[in-house]
Amino acid sequence: MADIPHKNNFDLLRLVLAFGVCLAHLANVSGVDVFSPLEHYFNSGLAVDCFFVVSGFLIFRSYYRSSSLSSYFNKRLRRIYPAYLTVVLLAAVFLPIFIALDTKVLFSTEWFRYLFSNLAFLNFLQPDLSGIFASNPLSVINAPLWTIKVEVMFYLSVPFFFFLLQNRKKWLILWLLYIASFCYSLLFLQLYQDTGVELYLKFEKQLPGQLGFFLSGGGIYLYFSFFKKHHWKLLLPSLIFLGFNGISFVPLFYPLALAIAVISFALSFPYLGNWGKYGDISYGVYVYHFPLIQIFTTFDLFSGHPWTGFTLLIFSILITSTCSYHFIERPFLEKSSHYRQAAEENPTP
Repeated sequence: MADIPHKNNFDLLRLVLAFGVCLAHLANVSGVDVFSPLEHYFNSGLAVDCFFVVSGFLIFRSYYRSSSLSSYFNKRLRRIYPAYLTVVLLAAVFLPIFIALDTKVLFSTEWFRYLFSNLAFLNFLQPDLSGIFASNPLSVINAPLWTIKVEVMFYLSVPFFFFLLQNRKKWLILWLLYIASFCYSLLFLQLYQDTGVELYLKFEKQLPGQLGFFLSGGGIYLYFSFFKKHHWKLLLPSLIFLGFNGISFVPLFYPLALAIAVISFALSFPYLGNWGKYGDISYGVYVYHFPLIQIFTTFDLFSGHPWTGFTLLIFSILITSTCSYHFIERPFLEKSSHYRQAAEENPTP
């Protein structure tokens, strides 16, 4: 199987998507009207879809290149859990003290429920704590963490997918799984539209409903030689499908069209530089930005001069994410990790 070019735009793409999610959340989480236009330019749902596409491509590649199943899971655990564990623990320990100003929350039943449900990726069981961010427009401590649960479920599913794909007609298996994901998503969206029950919308966002994006990215990796040869021919119809996504027959092709566009940018567009040279902070930006926005909102740091508060927020996110990568995430990465090699002046292929 042909491998991807060593010089690619995946690091830049992930960083752009992470900040896209951050800026999309800013107006809704802070409640500051001056930030409302950001919602017209940045779409968190679209960014998350793109993340799942990128994940599918790179995780399929990681599994294919892993020497064993244990090696594969070890790499995934080392990459995702240190920062995740840190952000959950920091929220559980410091927010009751400095935000709620009430140490009674610590070690309460609710506190343990928050800690253990979030550490187990079951964020929906306890997304907030009493007295924390209660006066903010939203009380959720870290809403984006729901996607990490889905991501972990993808990781666990990949060995099963590869087992199914041993069949010579792996394109047919991929397509059937893709269709099943689409039908699941369509069913729960229809139930939500018919009843207005928010629970159906939450179910739609879970693993089967997002699987089409992940499989689209993974499928492109499996057929990368074909994609590399025909990507420009595939890109134009994909952009047309994306442009007309509101037409009823098009949503079926939306994940695949989005995957073609995203992977084309990462691998077929001109190389835009080594954005991982000083560390991969995109994951940190993603997992830390929401509670930081909540903290800024609680202390009214956007009032009076909202764009000054915005600048301070961006600096805070950058500093937090950079420190997280170098002191929390990087020490757990293997020496052969792309994230470590990208920090070298001349990374090895």
